Amino acid sequence: MTSSPIDPPPTSPEPGTPALEPEKRAPEKAEPETRAPMTGEPETRAPMTVELETLAVGPVDGPGQRRRAGRIVGIAVGAALVALGAAYAVGYALAGDRLPKHATVEGVAVGGLDPATATETLRTALQPRATAPIPLEIAGEKAELEPAAAGLAIDYPASVAAAGGARSVDPRTIYRVLTGGSETPAIRIVDDAVLAAAVGKLAADHDRAPENATLAYEGRTVVTEDGKQGVSVDADGAAAAIVDAYPSAAVVPVPATVTDPEITTAAVAVAVRDLARPAVAAPIVVRAGGAGSFEIGPSVIASALSFEPTDGALAPVLDAKRLRKALDDDIARLRLSDHRNATVRLVKGKPAVIPSSDGTDIATRDLAAAVRPALSKPKGERTVSVKLSGAPAEFTTDDARKLKITEVTGKFTTYFPYAYYRNVNIARAAEKIDGTVLKPGETFSLNKIVGERTTANGFVEGYIISGGKFKKELGGGVSQSATTTFNAMFFAGLQDVRHQPHTLYIDRYPAGREATVAWPNLDLRFRNNTDYGVLVQAYVKKGTPTRKGSITVKMWSTKTWDKVSSSALVRSNYTTGRDLTDRSASCEPQAPVQGFTVRYSRLFYRDGTVVRREPFRWTYAPTDRIICR
Repeated sequence: MTSSPIDPPPTSPEPGTPALEPEKRAPEKAEPETRAPMTGEPETRAPMTVELETLAVGPVDGPGQRRRAGRIVGIAVGAALVALGAAYAVGYALAGDRLPKHATVEGVAVGGLDPATATETLRTALQPRATAPIPLEIAGEKAELEPAAAGLAIDYPASVAAAGGARSVDPRTIYRVLTGGSETPAIRIVDDAVLAAAVGKLAADHDRAPENATLAYEGRTVVTEDGKQGVSVDADGAAAAIVDAYPSAAVVPVPATVTDPEITTAAVAVAVRDLARPAVAAPIVVRAGGAGSFEIGPSVIASALSFEPTDGALAPVLDAKRLRKALDDDIARLRLSDHRNATVRLVKGKPAVIPSSDGTDIATRDLAAAVRPALSKPKGERTVSVKLSGAPAEFTTDDARKLKITEVTGKFTTYFPYAYYRNVNIARAAEKIDGTVLKPGETFSLNKIVGERTTANGFVEGYIISGGKFKKELGGGVSQSATTTFNAMFFAGLQDVRHQPHTLYIDRYPAGREATVAWPNLDLRFRNNTDYGVLVQAYVKKGTPTRKGSITVKMWSTKTWDKVSSSALVRSNYTTGRDLTDRSASCEPQAPVQGFTVRYSRLFYRDGTVVRREPFRWTYAPTDRIICR
């Protein structure tokens, strides 16, 4: 460092100015030097003192005095700079690379420590909190988020550096190290993609649509369920809130939009008080004019009553059909007249329409209209009146006429040897079949019409074929009714839906053109595939010991085809059975009959020409000779 000279050369006085004698200066005293003891600490020098009184000796009247004043000021400034430089050197040496004296990071004291030690101290103290699950609150519900799963971590070295943990030549930093320091937030590492995915999953787990509060009955007990608010998590706001709070252990409120349901719990409470409980508080008495009266119990009311949202409230909805059905038995006991559907019957051997007639009834809509106002009434005011209305026939006289059942379109007769069980069972089946009316598109089912063959249904034991043998069973002989009905349907040109011939050939039936039945699965079914109705007529002439019995079935309708016939029944592929001996008590002797295959076709005629052929084929097994021993 270079200083200016202290005594500049004298200058000549200006003309007209008296010459001055040179200024006399007292010799300067050297200040004693003070050294610090040998302790290893920086050396301390005594401060330089400038006697300012010498500068204020009155006005400077000449150039000499001004020069002397300037020299004194320069000396003072130089001395001050030397002192400041010495202080800076001492401060720099003392500060070193340590953190400020009072520095903390996220509440962890790291002041006065070197960066490496501070980093480990911060990591040890902060890591349990930085890796612990982040507690969250979403619309009042608790949740947690793992920091690692959210892409969050702490950069410990950077956090220490941010707190002042690095050597600096900046005098302000040196001053802060020696005297200052404060709380510094930790430096976070944030993986935005991982954080966005974690917040997205959080939203998927907690987002929900609002759910209405509900009201219903269990039996006659009122049951309610509280409504639930809808929640929609603000993904961007949630990510920002989580990052801002990390690594604090405090619960983080996650921003979300909350939506109330249309029907709140409060609205349900009002409906319970004003509607649900009063409705089932007592029975409702219904008077049906001169036909009598009946009572609707609370349980029946509850079974037909529900509540639906309407403009933010619940409104009662009475299911009229369910109410009417639940009261069928009570209404049936009233003095009402039944309606009668029209039909077609044979009268004096000819089809005749039996007209329909209306009855009296309580209409479903009239019953509901009478009951609704009483639902909210107190016990003494729960009696209502309902009007009686006509009960129109479901199938009217005009409907029956449109069936155009006028003539026989197909008929067939089979004969059977006398046997008591045949007379009973064949006649009982014919009685059930007789009078059946098939509207266009309807299907005939012999099992459905005749029913199970039981003693209660009027049947007795008779012979059937089972497993290639004849044995006794209830309803034996009904297959003759099935065979006769099949052939009448065959020649009427109706659609064959299902039929199965016997497994063994019975010579009183046309080969292959016959049908057997068994309850409940083996059935005879055919469909009325015409535009007209079909009336089935069946009757029996019972056999006697001297005369065969017979069953005849006729199909009455309007002809669709000019004629329906059968081709020849062609047999082939004959087979022969075995000779068997049966020593059981239930043995029934059996004569041998050959097995064979039969083929034929149903022929449909128009204008004398076959316009359609329907082929049939069946193979009979041979009948074994069975000898009983």
